[in-house]
Amino acid sequence: MRISHNQTMMALIVLMAGLAAFQATGAVTSLVWASETINAAQASLQVQPPSAAVPAGAFAKFQVTVVTNSSAYVSLVACGVPPDAVAIFTPNVGLANPEFNAILTIVTSTDTPQGNYAVTAVALVNGVEYTSELSLQILASTTVNSITTSTAINSTLETTLSMTINTDQSQYQPGSTVNVEGQVTDATGNAVADATVALQVDASTGTQLFYTGNIQTDSAGTFQAQVALGASTPAGTYRVFASASKPGYSSITTSTTFVVGTATAPSVVIEAVYAGDSTGDLASTFTGGQTVWVWVVIQNIGATFQGVVWVQVSDPNGVPIQIQVRTVQFGAGQTIKEALGFSLPKSAAIGVYTVNALVSDKLISQGGTFLASSETQFALTD
Repeated sequence: MRISHNQTMMALIVLMAGLAAFQATGAVTSLVWASETINAAQASLQVQPPSAAVPAGAFAKFQVTVVTNSSAYVSLVACGVPPDAVAIFTPNVGLANPEFNAILTIVTSTDTPQGNYAVTAVALVNGVEYTSELSLQILASTTVNSITTSTAINSTLETTLSMTINTDQSQYQPGSTVNVEGQVTDATGNAVADATVALQVDASTGTQLFYTGNIQTDSAGTFQAQVALGASTPAGTYRVFASASKPGYSSITTSTTFVVGTATAPSVVIEAVYAGDSTGDLASTFTGGQTVWVWVVIQNIGATFQGVVWVQVSDPNGVPIQIQVRTVQFGAGQTIKEALGFSLPKSAAIGVYTVNALVSDKLISQGGTFLASSETQFALTD
């Protein structure tokens, strides 16, 4: 099955039924799926502390640091997350220049079985996987910082796929090779192996230039590919769509863009989205009545334009509770960091919240088109 633009919009923007499909431009002469390492980067991954012990229903936090020998895109995933628990990386993607920092929060429920668990953090850096193992002991349940609505973790998140996708650069010249990589997890943060990934490259008119649908993720949920651009590839913005599916899970579709030469149309990449405080410090857990700030880092790889940043927050049951919109001027080649804040009611549901950040070229009511999308999570505790 081909990845249609309508399917992409439904997967990325559940609250906006009937919106226009994503658009892009470009030409691809060949696509080669890579079985070997792509652009091996020298990097290190460290997780501190190496071990923690918490009662069932509580959460444990770890500091994640990735250091590279040059600027590189990083995405994070976890393997071996305990049952009825969620692993949240804040943020889960970003740019190491040359260092990238994140918080790994493992939020357990009162149903998480007691025992010792070996959890592996995996960083994907320019096609190379780096791992660091941590030890997590789950003790008998208490009422401290507990996630009492464990069904919000069990029934919804474990059967929902999540996916990241990126290219190793944002801009290329004709004749270059575009390295595409991504990771597939369930919404609890656990890597999903053996998921089937389909990839499609489209032109600005919506014409399909290339499609393949038989890529399997590895044990860390990773998939990789190389797209070879011809020497006569026209300048402009190119969009890569990826769709992941696996029996027993709901499917997921996402996309990314890259530019060949110079783009004359708006084109953006969301480099990172994460929850934090008003100063930009990372935060993954909150309590009722607190103010949550959602930070969105956006790179404009196309022409100057006035766009719109959207943030949608959904509660543990998937119900949208916040939608915020802000108009932003994007200069050509500029990277912008925007923050949108909202207060959680003291009676807000305990559990894991999902944040979707989107960028459009103008308001949808004015005929705008969504250009980029990314998501993150945070937890509300007692």
